[in-house]
Amino acid sequence: MMKKEYDVVVVVSVDELGDKEAFDKHLRREGLREIDGEPFAYKGVSSTPIINTKAYLADVFKKALKKAGSIKNFSMIVQLGDNPMEVYKYKDLV
Repeated sequence: MMKKEYDVVVVVSVDELGDKEAFDKHLRREGLREIDGEPFAYKGVSSTPIINTKAYLADVFKKALKKAGSIKNFSMIVQLGDNPMEVYKYKDLV
C-alpha cells in the first residue's frame, strides 16, 4: 500500500529573529522551501500521519529558531493537506 502524500504550508510570525539566513538554511535542510515572494511562508510535502507531521514541524522550527538567535515570540499557522489551518503560539521558545 502506497502512502498518501499531502502538502504542508507553514506561515510564521517572529519577533526579533536574529539570523534569517541560518533559519532558512535549517528549514531547507529539513525539506521546507520558502514560498516565492513570501519571506516567512514555507511549503513542503509529507507522507507521515498528521500528528507526526505536527510534532516534526514543532521540532524543526524550534531548532531553526535556536540557530537564528534569540526571539521573544513565535507563532505559526499550519495547513496540512485539506485539513483546516491551525495556529500555534509560543513564548520564549528558545
